Amino acid sequence: MAAGVCHARSSMRDPEIIEAELIEISAIADDSIKFERLVAWCATHPDEVPMALHQLLVRHPKHKSDPTHS
Repeated sequence: MAAGVCHARSSMRDPEIIEAELIEISAIADDSIKFERLVAWCATHPDEVPMALHQLLVRHPKHKSDPTHS
């Protein structure tokens, strides 16, 4: 095994817990409070940010054929 390989999954929390926390943050109506909570979450769990972004991108892929986003 290469020395530079990172095994982040072995130290991360359950992906369902991460998802539940992010869903809870996304349900906040006030955008400034939502932003503050998201920044705080990222600062608290920096090793989980890449996985959270990956889940977000996989779950909500861009619609390349949608002419309204051109």
